[in-house]
This record gives sequence, C-alpha cells and structure tokens, in this order.
Amino acid sequence: MFTALNAWTFAPETLLDEQFAATASAGFAAIELVLSADGPLRSDTPLDECTALAQKAADGGLQIAGLATVDFWQINYASPDEADRRRAVELTLRMLDRAAALRAGAVLVVPAVVGRATEPHMQVTYADALLRTLDALSTLRHEAEARCVTIALENVWNRFLLSPVEAADLIDRVNSPFVGLYLDVGNVLAFGYPEDWITTLGGRIARVHIKDYDLNRPGSAGFCPLGEGSIDWPAVIGALCSVGYTGPLTYEGAGEPVEICRRLNNILAGRPVIAGRDGP
Repeated sequence: MFTALNAWTFAPETLLDEQFAATASAGFAAIELVLSADGPLRSDTPLDECTALAQKAADGGLQIAGLATVDFWQINYASPDEADRRRAVELTLRMLDRAAALRAGAVLVVPAVVGRATEPHMQVTYADALLRTLDALSTLRHEAEARCVTIALENVWNRFLLSPVEAADLIDRVNSPFVGLYLDVGNVLAFGYPEDWITTLGGRIARVHIKDYDLNRPGSAGFCPLGEGSIDWPAVIGALCSVGYTGPLTYEGAGEPVEICRRLNNILAGRPVIAGRDGP
C-alpha cells in the first residue's frame, strides 16, 4: 500500500503543475486527479494532453492513482431522466479514455443517488437504482476492460449500497475484474464498520479513500482530521493486509498536505496517528 492525495485538497483554480509539485514535496507517492467543468482537467481535455500529464507526473516521482468527479451527483446511471442516464454513461466513457491516457488505472463513479443524506424524499426507488446500475455496468464493463481501467463504485451518502454484502453482490453480478468498489472508510462509519466491509468485499476493493469520522458528532460535522475520530486504524490496515490490498490509500479532504502525509504514514506504520504527539 502507498500514500496518495486527492486533488480536492487544493483550491479549484490550482494548476496541475502546482498540484503535482505540492503532492510530491509533501511526500505522497501518488495523486488522484479531478475532472470538473471549470478546473484544469475537464471531460473534454484532449487525450494527448492527458498523456503528457502522465509523463509529467512520472518525471516528478508521482503515480496518478485515479480520476474522480462530482458530476455523478447530478447525472448517474439511475437518474429518473433517461437523457441524464445516457449522459452519465457518456461521462464514464470520457473518464475511462482520459484515465487510460493518464495511466490512472481507475475512475471513481457514484452509480446512483437514491437520495442525499439530508433529503426527506427519494429521487428514485432503491430497486430501480439497483436495476439501472446493473444494466449500465453490464455494458460499461466491456469499455473498462478494453481500456484496462477499473470502474470503482464509491460508497457515499447517497442512500445506496448500504451494506458490504449488497455491494459485493452487485459487483459479482457485473462479473468483471474491471468493476470494483472504491471503499471510503470514513463514509462507512456512520452506518457500518470499515474493517467489516473490507473483509466482506476482499478482492473486489479497487481503491481506498482515507478519511476519519467522529461518531460523537453525527452528520457531516463528524468528518475530522486523521487520528482525531473514531476509526480503528490498526483494524483497517490489518483488514486491508489480510485481503491482499496493495493499492493507494488516498486521502480525501481538507488539510495541509505535509501534515496529512505524516499522519497517513503513521497509519501505515502502525504508529500513533497524530504527528508530534506520540509518534514521528
């Protein structure tokens, strides 16, 4: 396993060169890039530019761990609107193409939004969300396989895939080595235990997001700096080792990159997480 930083840590206007430099100088081994309509990397960024970016990152000693976007919260495979469902498939194809050129290996996908955490009414029924997601992935799996890029479904607060058993079943039904789960350990803790998800999902885990969450502060206020929440980090790392996960541990959230990297390295080494208190 190795450390990575999601580009959302930086201000939206931060140039990619600056993101690469700050990530590498902080001590991370990899960066997860972000597609956005008004950011430095977009869904229509030419593929030759993506290839050049991959080389630039490599020259700076960085891997590109994956490619993410917030756009799937607006359009996704289960949207009630058929046009939005088609747009979500097209967005996935654009991400797969750019991830292949970036040598990123995986794209982060929110496949459905049954409802947001604060919404009292659903956007789509749970059953329709499952059926539409399975239908989309049954086609998109072939596109992912052709590009050797994994579609990684993230567990987010979208009232969907609420248990590791259900997530495993969906992935098994798609039946492709290039469709897996993007496990966010912080997102899990509000309704489950990340070590349980890890041992249940096993080799279906394609990527891991690292965040901490304080159970004493429910809702979005619970997200907190690494080592200051309720995550049992030794249990999480032990479970990841037990299932043979060797990929990136990507921090997603705010903070100062050098301090984040110190804390993440402490987690990997089994030391007390908070730098300067009980560990390096």
